[in-house]
Amino acid sequence: MNLDKIEIERKKRLKNFNILFFIGLTFLVASIVLFLIEYFNKHVESIVSIIGLVIGIILILLAFGINNHGYEKFVKDNLEKIIMNDVFKNNKFTYDEKNGCSFTEMNYSGIFQNPDEFQSTDTIRSTYKDVEFVLSDYVFTRIVVTTDAKGNTTTHRYPYPGRYLSFHLERNFESGVAIIEKKNNPDVFHLNLYKNKIDFESIEFNKKFQITASDKEKAFYLIRPKEIMDFLDFQKKYKGNISNVFVNNMVYFIIADVAIDFHYSFFKKISELQIADIRAYYELPLKIIDSFSLNRDKYNAKF
Repeated sequence: MNLDKIEIERKKRLKNFNILFFIGLTFLVASIVLFLIEYFNKHVESIVSIIGLVIGIILILLAFGINNHGYEKFVKDNLEKIIMNDVFKNNKFTYDEKNGCSFTEMNYSGIFQNPDEFQSTDTIRSTYKDVEFVLSDYVFTRIVVTTDAKGNTTTHRYPYPGRYLSFHLERNFESGVAIIEKKNNPDVFHLNLYKNKIDFESIEFNKKFQITASDKEKAFYLIRPKEIMDFLDFQKKYKGNISNVFVNNMVYFIIADVAIDFHYSFFKKISELQIADIRAYYELPLKIIDSFSLNRDKYNAKF
């Protein structure tokens, strides 16, 4: 992976920082020394020490401000796009940084309650093993306005971030199955999405998840022991509260209460750990398709 462009920019900014910072520090120290000399010799403090002090502070602030400005965006635009191109190299993909996935699309399954505000970010659309998918971050926001005894109002904002993934199947099951982790917030999710409550043979699975379906027979066809084990394994690997919904020819995975935000500093070289974390984020839809075999005939053969 060629990160030369990022490293050149990082070193350039670090060099500029060092120049401004140490010149500013020199002004600062010299001004303090001059001020102390004048003070202990009972001289009237000269304007020179004050000006030097101000210049030193300004240069130090500029050292941080100028070199930090735009750096995270620069790295995001370069590093993350390099990783995206590497992960999705065999398939075309589109990327939208802001609002690339509407609430209407994201809530096709009906799993979400109605938000007061909703925003999606970092939306990717691509195909893997002939399965079309969407990956997007979102923030579901509740806004609560309270009024005290004096009539003063206060607005409280409660953001609930998460990650959304959808997969388009060729086969339409004409039914729905919802597997929703019981720890999910009922202010954000419909925990009982369908009318029929279902219990499976796995006690652990039933204990962790609220499982409902529109058609019990199709639910038992879709969710078999292998799928249960795969789902439990998936739930243990990832932070956040998991929801999975099959509806018609769509499969949805939602990982709630997680916010993915990568930060970069020109003080530190991009590490292998950072690259691995970013790569794992973009590889998630591919791993789901592989782990749950969403490309097999069971989900795609038309009958």
